Amino acid sequence: MSMNPWIPKPKGVRCDFVDGKTAKRHDAYVTLHSGEGIADLSYTDEAGEAVTVHWSLSHLRHVEGQGALRGDMGRIGVLTNVMSPTARLYVRDPKLLAEIERSAPSLTRRAPVTGRRRLAGLIVGAVASVVLIVFVLIPLIADQLAARLPVEGERALGDKTYERIRESFSQNEMFPIEECREAHGVAALEKMQDRLLSASDLDAQAMRLTVLDLDMINAFALPGGRIVVMQGLIDAAEAPEEVAAVIAHEMGHVAHRDPTRHALRGVGTFGVLSLVFGDFAGGTVVLLGVNQLVNAQYSQGAESAADAYAHALLPKAGVSPGALAPLFERLKEQYGDTEGLASHLASHPQLGDRVARAHAAAEGFDGAGEPILSALEWHRLRHICD
Repeated sequence: MSMNPWIPKPKGVRCDFVDGKTAKRHDAYVTLHSGEGIADLSYTDEAGEAVTVHWSLSHLRHVEGQGALRGDMGRIGVLTNVMSPTARLYVRDPKLLAEIERSAPSLTRRAPVTGRRRLAGLIVGAVASVVLIVFVLIPLIADQLAARLPVEGERALGDKTYERIRESFSQNEMFPIEECREAHGVAALEKMQDRLLSASDLDAQAMRLTVLDLDMINAFALPGGRIVVMQGLIDAAEAPEEVAAVIAHEMGHVAHRDPTRHALRGVGTFGVLSLVFGDFAGGTVVLLGVNQLVNAQYSQGAESAADAYAHALLPKAGVSPGALAPLFERLKEQYGDTEGLASHLASHPQLGDRVARAHAAAEGFDGAGEPILSALEWHRLRHICD
């Protein structure tokens, strides 16, 4: 802003001044009163008003990292005030700079850190907000959405996730993990599925059973009623009833819509965390959600409810509720309590309790009834991926 030529020139030495409220530089005239320990800064603000501020010399500090600045008249002193740390005073006049450096007692001292309590409060508040969103609001919203999500939308979510699972486990991006479709094996699987569905309260279209050609000892449910069994689980089982018991447990998750809630919670959580820690690519979020579903660790309540569902369903299908226990026990003996199955099957922390509950549920089962699969059908199911 050019000075009005008819206005008397202000007293003091001309300097450049930034008030910290905006980035605009002002022509400021500085008068030093060394005896009083005060420096007066007079300038015209953006509104055209004349302003004079009084800086205590004891509050002046050199701005770190600005000591090498030089101008036409030599070294430029860049000063600030600890009471207004965003302000900057650029002193070009060597005489004024030398006088300030003689009179200001604390120029080289580090400016005191202010607002620590406020900063700590903001950090605590931000962390508390994230915790509230992740552990309270997202589960609540996910539960509400899961209850209202249309069947078509839920199945579309499950199908998309299923394809991403096949791609993520594939060693070749062009060829996802194959579904096992040997005709006789598929017929045996469908017989097991029909037997379990007819004994359940689920609609005939509520469940879709698929076997993937993967050695992983695992089974899991996806949104929309798709239950995926890995070939490794069938290989690890010694009887078709053990496979049926695992499927019955996953049917419990389907009946309670646990996979849909789990998927919605996972996507919501990763979305919030991506905002906090940096934006993830959409594909990364999906892959993380896929990993969550494949290695689903449902809450203890959800696992117990799915177990109870299986314990009630299996006797109606002519299968002992204890059929799951032998598989768990063998895996625990072979791999330990934290390895074995790559999912919630063996890594669930209450594995021993689940085995005990399965044995307890089987106490009243008389064992009568036709086997869920014949020996030939069981042989064919075991070769469904051939």
